[in-house]
Amino acid sequence: MKRLFSLILCAVMILAAFAGCSGAKDGTEEKTTAKASDTASGTMPTALNTSEYTLYQNIFYNDQKGDFDGKETVKEGTFGTLIDAYNDTARYYVWGYNDQTKCCDWQWEIKLDDASKAPANGALVQVSGKYEVNEAALDGLWIVDAKITVKEDFEARDYDVDMLAMDNTLERVEITNIIQKKEAFEGKTVCCYGRVKDETTLQDAYYDGSWEIGISGDNMELPAFGTIVLVYGTVKNGELVDCTTEENTQY
Repeated sequence: MKRLFSLILCAVMILAAFAGCSGAKDGTEEKTTAKASDTASGTMPTALNTSEYTLYQNIFYNDQKGDFDGKETVKEGTFGTLIDAYNDTARYYVWGYNDQTKCCDWQWEIKLDDASKAPANGALVQVSGKYEVNEAALDGLWIVDAKITVKEDFEARDYDVDMLAMDNTLERVEITNIIQKKEAFEGKTVCCYGRVKDETTLQDAYYDGSWEIGISGDNMELPAFGTIVLVYGTVKNGELVDCTTEENTQY
């Protein structure tokens, strides 16, 4: 099951890239740019880094994980928490994008043993540590001995599952969890983003056929089909109910 879950993650990651690496210790060029956050509007700080995306592709798709095992690294990007119901654990990530389009992303898993030390989802962080090849990591590689420094704080959203603090790939994995492991998410509050497919369906913000989930709510107002929106609701039987929608301010 874990391998199947990893394949789901890899399927979209190859499309992804938006940046956030500030360390040259692993051979990446330091070209991080960040956008200022605006907690009033809910806009998160994000990082753009093409060299980070290239490194990510090389490690995971050119089978270079072993070449980086034990090497020190520094990453800068947005912090997010993924609920992995397949393995009954929370997973922590620093992630970012390749460019301003935000359709291509990268994400590095952080081994964080003490959840109380996790920053707010959506905060801009710098993570220093070293790569470790380990089957316990979702993709077989994570950052251990991690020191997390908050570069720009963010006011956490009061939802059980915060997919607004996930890149496109991580959101796809979380949506798959919600649909396939619905009993683990029943009654949890959720915030997410995606394109309006029809009156009752939300789909991937960028890619057709990636994922879709049912949405409903008495106070749900939807714009034209194809518009990217923010959605807030509660999980019921693998769908989102009691939903409200908001104009997209992030994606």
